[in-house]
Parts: sequence; structure tokens; C-alpha cells
Amino acid sequence: MDKQAYQNAMNALKAKDYRAAERAFKDMLDSTEETPGQENNGPYNIVQSYYGLAQVLNANENGLLLCRDAASKEMVEGDVFLNLACAELESNNRKRAIEAIQHGMKIDENNARLKRACAMLDCRRKCCLGFLSREHKLNRFLGRLKRRSHSGQVLTVHSLLY
Repeated sequence: MDKQAYQNAMNALKAKDYRAAERAFKDMLDSTEETPGQENNGPYNIVQSYYGLAQVLNANENGLLLCRDAASKEMVEGDVFLNLACAELESNNRKRAIEAIQHGMKIDENNARLKRACAMLDCRRKCCLGFLSREHKLNRFLGRLKRRSHSGQVLTVHSLLY
């Protein structure tokens, strides 16, 4: 994997130039070999997950499938799951974003970015009305209101990544 090309793609993503990031990750993905039959394809999975995330950020729904595919094959790198969580969050799938982060923390328990993202998403707080189930409409509504009032800032993909 070309480290300079990877750094350029990451810089474009950080600068919110999602089109340039998507092009750069696509070029890297085309030049990185996937090893068929292996569960962990190392650089291929991480590049595929970033490429999928860049697609999602450019309003291409197919990117979410790329992120999910990369995560399904990953056994070591927690950032693949962070990218999946970001793609899920951007696609308004908060529950799946939390599941991706929790799964990533099982695989890479020392990943500081995953721990920070878990704290930002408020993974599983105590429900508002204990006598009602967690899935009850009133508990869900109050939980959303509580989450919005506690987090002074709007949670974005960029805030999860950086």
C-alpha cells in the first residue's frame, strides 16, 4: 500500500473534501490486492471501509454496503468498525452505529477512537422511565430529547472520526 497516497486520502477526508477522498480511496482500492479466502485482508479492508465511508458522505448509498462488507471480513482493525459506525450514523441508523462500535471494541479493545466514539454516542444509558420497557415509545422519545439536550453539539461523522 502506498503510504503517501493513503495519507493524501486521509487528509482529504479530514478536510471534508469528500469527493477527493472518494477518488483517492478508489485508486488505492484498485491498486490494493484482496486475498480471496482470507478472513483478514489487512490493508484492503481498511481502504475499502474508508472508500465506502467517503461514498456515503457523498450521498452514495452503495458505500454503506462496502463498509458492511469490509467489517464482515475484519478480525483485527477496529477502525474498520468505526468507519462502519460513521456510515451507519450518516444513514440515520443510530442503533446499527452503536452495534458496530460495540463489535469493534470486542475485536480491538484498546482502540482509543472507538472508546471515544462510544462515549460520544452514549452507548446504553439507563432508560428514563424504569417501569416501562426500553423499547416503549415514551422511553424512546424521552431518551432522544435527553440526548439532544445533553450534547450541546450536533453529533456528526466528522466529530466521531476526529
